[in-house]
Amino acid sequence: MATRIERLIDRLAEAGVEAYVVSKGSDIKYLTGFTGEYGTAVLVVSPKGCHFVTDARYESQAATEVGAVSEVHVYKRSGGRPANYYTCAGDVLADLGVSRARYVAADLTVADLADLEEHSGSVALEAGDDLVAPLRMIKDAGEIAIIREADKINMRSFYGLLDYIKPGMTEVEVANQLEYQFRSRGGQGFCFETIVASGPDNGACPHATASERVLEEGDFVTIDFGTYYKGYCSDITRTVVLGRAKEPRLYDIWKIVEEAKELGMSMVRPGVTYAEISNAIHGYVNDRGYQIPHGVGHNYGLDIHEPAFMGPTNLTQEQPGMVHTIEPGIYVPGLGGVRQEDDVLVTEDGYERLSYITDHLIEL
Repeated sequence: MATRIERLIDRLAEAGVEAYVVSKGSDIKYLTGFTGEYGTAVLVVSPKGCHFVTDARYESQAATEVGAVSEVHVYKRSGGRPANYYTCAGDVLADLGVSRARYVAADLTVADLADLEEHSGSVALEAGDDLVAPLRMIKDAGEIAIIREADKINMRSFYGLLDYIKPGMTEVEVANQLEYQFRSRGGQGFCFETIVASGPDNGACPHATASERVLEEGDFVTIDFGTYYKGYCSDITRTVVLGRAKEPRLYDIWKIVEEAKELGMSMVRPGVTYAEISNAIHGYVNDRGYQIPHGVGHNYGLDIHEPAFMGPTNLTQEQPGMVHTIEPGIYVPGLGGVRQEDDVLVTEDGYERLSYITDHLIEL
């Protein structure tokens, strides 16, 4: 973890930043290894040192997990206005003797910023670019090993689920069974709310909420699922069919989506831009008379959605160590929908597939 903080300090120097306030929970975990609940700590980083602010509940834990890489500050409640993470972080900034400090506006509430400003004395606080996200974009060997295991648990859980899915179950029951499969195999619950979308209506919603709809013979069912392992995410989608489809057109749609996914994966290698992959996938689907109403991939790690995101104008280039999804989908109201999603690791000369559930249509 010390190396990660050192890399951030190097970025501060390059950007001319004297001090940097880190408030996003996953950033703090990434930089320090702190395993406490997100939202219970603030980090102040400068070339003069790293300062970790938390409350009394985490004093012992922080000393054990963070003490080797950061000075730990535990805020104390006293008379008058209650102390909190940001009043204490402001005091730390004031004591550092810096003239300016940066924060990421998207990660702070108005109230938290007000507390930070009130206690930081003459330090000028400036909103600016996220300096941690570029570090997190490239996974190290330890992170990759954990993500591989998260994907393995995710895949095994899905195959375990297939023994249970049948007509008469509700979408919610499918999602609940999948959570049991996660936990029985070492996963740590959902890293996002599982999508189970079936039939002509819910199946046509790209991010449907699992409902009390009862699965029927002939349904196409889209399941988007992921579990945590040691804090890291996994993210896979498969569309399966219960028996023979009631709507034969969905077979054609499934084939287009699967071919679009394979096209996108085949393009993954260092130097290719996210825009190139996105435009190729969208173009393939558009040429066949359909549209994809969402992005076709995103990085993931400690968070399920991390930069960069695949879009038609995103010129981010693939680099070794990036981990992301490829996930085209087609959705037709009144008919249903299909999405296929897999995870890839960018390597020096191409990619490694991290999820390898069969690419054939699963018929139950």
